Amino acid sequence: MTGLAGLWCADGVDPASLTAMTDAIADRGQDGVATWISSAFEHASLVGLGASMLRVTSEAQEENQPHCSEDVRIALVFDGYLTNWEELRAELLGLGAVLRNRTDTELVLRAYQQWGEDCARHLDGEFALALVDFRANPSDPLIYCARDHMGLRPLFYHFDGRRLLFGSDLSALVPQITPRPEPDFDYLAGVMADKWHQRDATPWRGIKRLLPAHSMSLWGNRLTFKEHWSLNPEVTIRYDRDEDYFELYRHLLRDSVRRTSRSHGPLGVTVSGGLDSSALYCLAYELAERGELPAPTIKGYSLAGEPGSPAYELPFARAAAEHVGGQLTEVPLTQPPIEWFTEQARARYDLPIPTNGAMSLGLENAAAADGCRALMGGDGGDEWLQGSVHYYREFTEAGDIGGFARALREDAAVDGWRRTLPIALRHMAMTLLPESIRVQGRDYKRRKAREQQEYLEWMTEEVRHRLARIEDEYITSMPSEPVRWSKLNLSRAPGTDMANTMMQGQYARAGLEPRNPMLSKAFIEFSASTPEHIRRRAGQSKYIHRMALRGIVPDAILDRSTKADFPSPELDRAFANFARKNADPLLSNMCDNAGLKRLLRPDASGTIPDERSWEVWGVYACAAFLYHFR
Repeated sequence: MTGLAGLWCADGVDPASLTAMTDAIADRGQDGVATWISSAFEHASLVGLGASMLRVTSEAQEENQPHCSEDVRIALVFDGYLTNWEELRAELLGLGAVLRNRTDTELVLRAYQQWGEDCARHLDGEFALALVDFRANPSDPLIYCARDHMGLRPLFYHFDGRRLLFGSDLSALVPQITPRPEPDFDYLAGVMADKWHQRDATPWRGIKRLLPAHSMSLWGNRLTFKEHWSLNPEVTIRYDRDEDYFELYRHLLRDSVRRTSRSHGPLGVTVSGGLDSSALYCLAYELAERGELPAPTIKGYSLAGEPGSPAYELPFARAAAEHVGGQLTEVPLTQPPIEWFTEQARARYDLPIPTNGAMSLGLENAAAADGCRALMGGDGGDEWLQGSVHYYREFTEAGDIGGFARALREDAAVDGWRRTLPIALRHMAMTLLPESIRVQGRDYKRRKAREQQEYLEWMTEEVRHRLARIEDEYITSMPSEPVRWSKLNLSRAPGTDMANTMMQGQYARAGLEPRNPMLSKAFIEFSASTPEHIRRRAGQSKYIHRMALRGIVPDAILDRSTKADFPSPELDRAFANFARKNADPLLSNMCDNAGLKRLLRPDASGTIPDERSWEVWGVYACAAFLYHFR
């Protein structure tokens, strides 16, 4: 994991500004901080790049950043790693490229030299990059930035016509902008309402996030954007036998684990005891036994909830370790005091991380202390493997009467005919309706939800209207058909981008790089290409995962119907107290005082009800941010 920072200035780069930006991201890397300024040329110093290095792979041991071409006409900073390094290396060598070392950064540089601004289409993995190219015009260089398919590495930017600033952290940008930007209250309102519909927004007006799967180019004082990948939501993989799906899935997941395991130190794996992380742990050991794991060893880590609590999963995690004869370190959940969260907002110039992110701080520190630099987890499994009863729509659309009838019988055997039949018939009817009617029905349901008496009653009417307009713009940009809408929403969801950014930063500051096999491009494309009924069947989610991994993962885990929960009632109360204390004047322009008091009020037992905990965190997070920066 390498922190990135850089700036272009039409009037010339101030080295002190670049140093300050790079210092702000110094805690993202433990292998040195370096800067590069274009003063090596005859022309003015127009561009500066900075990097805070964390070398994770064996190839990265040969690397120094910023990374330059032989003639120093191209300079590059790169955060992350490639999963197609083998194929890309072979392709570039076949095209005549000369590789000076084995690093991913060198591959990216040669890819850019080969394909220019289309190079991101040839890169696969988890990455953010920024480069400057002086070849066409030394007095007017091209600045090029890109992020991976899911935005698993962050990149923020600010452009005012005279300066372009970009970096991995908001803390690298905000202090360099004079006057300091104003808070983006529409974004903050969306956080409080749990309405994530602004894809490029941040808590600051004028500072944007480069969208996932997009590149950004600055040339001739003109900033342009280009999408280099988009998910195809159509079902394109259809087999007559379930076993064919299982075989393909098993091969794909095993290969995704292999490609995301590259590390010069131990591969850390979080083992919750759930279906996803346990499968990755077991597959990593299988690869190691075959001699195919690109890491020297494996270390498992599990959060140790209190026995009897909803967070207690250790029996399942231990079963996974016993199954493979592996090592497992059990680490208590971390619950920092509220002061820690509030300080995070100040230090990072961002919202504080949610409690379910902070709870893994001890685990991450334990993995880093053991020499791990890569920590693999099962993020993405819940999103891309759940499946849904939308398979009734797919059967109807395909005219598959046999599949529809089979699903009906299987669901009725679990939930009964009284519940199952109306659901199936409703899905069938909605599929047969013209698209215009479906759109009207969708819009009507959304309007009715907003008319409910308790709908965001704690926000002002003006804010509710603005949020409704933003939501409508997002919804109308998406397909009307629910299955396609769901897939595209998963690949574009702004809330996912924010969560990835926060967790990636937390990992980096612990000296770790996250690895996410179930968020790889290949895994996501496979999920989107397969029918819903292969992921959900007879009321059971992750059906393909459970069936494909029999014998690889213990049956006790694959047969789990429960899922851990991590409530934090003490912090919920502390968040509510902070928000109540600081609501006026910090939140007065967004919140109705009486409604906010009702939202933040504990119940008769003195706790915040679970259904309100996320909104309470959102109100607290925005109040903590404004507490420092309004």
